[in-house]
Amino acid sequence: MTDAYPANAVSLRSVAEGNFVVVDQAGDARQVLAEVDFSSAPETLYEGAIYMVQAAPYQVESLDWEGRKAYVRPTRVDYYTDAVVFTRLKILENFAERAMQDARVAHGEVHLVRRFAGYKKIRYYTHENVGYGNIDLPDQEMHTTAVWWQVQAEALDAAFASRHMALDGFLGAGYAMHIVAAMRMLSEPRDVGRAVGDGNAEWFATVGANGRGQMRNSAGEAVDPGQLQQFTPTLFLYDNYPGGIGISAPLFEQQAAIVAGARQLVTDCECAHGCPACIGPILASDEVRGYSPKQVALTVLGMLADSTVDPACGT
Repeated sequence: MTDAYPANAVSLRSVAEGNFVVVDQAGDARQVLAEVDFSSAPETLYEGAIYMVQAAPYQVESLDWEGRKAYVRPTRVDYYTDAVVFTRLKILENFAERAMQDARVAHGEVHLVRRFAGYKKIRYYTHENVGYGNIDLPDQEMHTTAVWWQVQAEALDAAFASRHMALDGFLGAGYAMHIVAAMRMLSEPRDVGRAVGDGNAEWFATVGANGRGQMRNSAGEAVDPGQLQQFTPTLFLYDNYPGGIGISAPLFEQQAAIVAGARQLVTDCECAHGCPACIGPILASDEVRGYSPKQVALTVLGMLADSTVDPACGT
């Protein structure tokens, strides 16, 4: 509670304090082209980024983080940029929990750290990777609420021939569950975040350039899952706003239907090994991996499923 009226903190005549303005350096006018909110700026306004304004590409030449300004120039390139973001979550408090045969699902408070490690240059139409670049920006941290799923280590060892297979399965399952969760919450996909880690922010998982899941520690260094004494992957769906805006509680209430809907989504997809419509853009084929990434995702979803829910209807 505070004595100040909330509207006093909002100005209708100036740019919000935490937002970034995009300034065009072409010519002498230095025209302001756009305004970007604080949370989106690290992913779109890093130096070297291609920023689109009304379908016209601009390249970010410099970013004044303290002054909240990004200086851009018009450019003509045949690629766009995509930030590589590492997300780590640490479980702080459990509000509720439910046990299943081989897994458990919980709802609670988490601490999130988002690191912007670099960016990829991706060619239009062909989507081939034509280069990389580094991003040197401070980590973004926030407290929020989330729903997370964990599978018993013994059940994972029995279901998968290797931990790499299990990691790929969790990443694919998380992609499908994120799609279903956003639809069930009637929200934008960016309102619900997803991540795979260990729950203690010691390691997190991401998809590498070869299309396979990779584990990295808090410093961003690669970690071999086979060397870990305890391997307990945790799949998070979190409220992507500081403090949360009330998305995670209904996510927990509908957790069984979300898993069932994700299973149905992956099962009904006509792709052979995985695609952006079900488990994500898969780069490595079944022949390269030696197993189907789509099938391992279905295995994980089966372990997370509630046996009382009909996968055909999600109820």
